[in-house]
Amino acid sequence: MFRVGIVGHRYFSNPETTLFVAEQCAAILERARQQHRDVVAVSAIAEGADTLFAEAAVKLKLPLEIVRPFETYADDFVSGPAKGRYLSLQESARKEVRLNYEARSDLAYKAAMDWVIQQSDLVIIVWDGKPAQGSGGTGDAVKRITSENRPWVHVDVEQLKVSFHRSARILE
Repeated sequence: MFRVGIVGHRYFSNPETTLFVAEQCAAILERARQQHRDVVAVSAIAEGADTLFAEAAVKLKLPLEIVRPFETYADDFVSGPAKGRYLSLQESARKEVRLNYEARSDLAYKAAMDWVIQQSDLVIIVWDGKPAQGSGGTGDAVKRITSENRPWVHVDVEQLKVSFHRSARILE
């Protein structure tokens, strides 16, 4: 089983960037499926990159495993459409791991990020290249992945390009 996870930004500057991220997530998952018999998608299904990735996995009929950072996580999705997408993806998941945090916190988000990284053979990081703004931010994921010399794919939301790092090059 080959597990592909996602860590990335919640908000994008324009619809073109959102479309780029969605297309790249689908393309990377499809490449993984072509090269590995069983592919599983791993996500915290937060708004933004996580949701786009999970929706691509569901569309490709790949199994989805998710993590809930804290008990009231559904309240994190303020708009009706965002909450609807979250609930739909939660329903589509074959497995949901619930972390032991009651309320929203940087620690809970960091734990979810760490869980996704730990569970994944390859991590897609949707990132603008800037340092993390808080504990558990996307920049922190990059630091962890590179310090562990793990394979990852950078979906660059500033340059709208994709680069493969470490042994992730096998998907090129």
